[in-house]
Amino acid sequence: MKFLILSSIVLFSCIKEQDLKGTYVPVNYKNNFDTIRLEDDGIYSRKVYDINGKLLLKMKGKWEHKNDIINFRPFFLNFDYDLVKFPEVIQDTLGGWSGNLHKNNGNLEFCVGHLSASLPNQNCYRKIAK
Repeated sequence: MKFLILSSIVLFSCIKEQDLKGTYVPVNYKNNFDTIRLEDDGIYSRKVYDINGKLLLKMKGKWEHKNDIINFRPFFLNFDYDLVKFPEVIQDTLGGWSGNLHKNNGNLEFCVGHLSASLPNQNCYRKIAK
């Protein structure tokens, strides 16, 4: 009986790939603006702008999803840097990133901060409506 209940929880907690596709934007960023668009065939596109609206990064990469984990390669870890003062940080796009997908007040999100588990809304991206 316990196995059946646990299996039901796991099955119903998984987020479907089709639900993931769309555009995500940072929550509460003040120093730059970023969009990540999850597309078909495991491709994502991304644009990062400084606070003045100047496009500083336009890239594509691969994403994959298994259970409630999302993986990106390559990936720029945007920690709401001041890209006017420190434009060189935008060049660090070689690494990848993996993290948990979750729903926050009914909104799909993933967080990239090192402390995102203990600090709510730290470096999180939220899916926006079409």
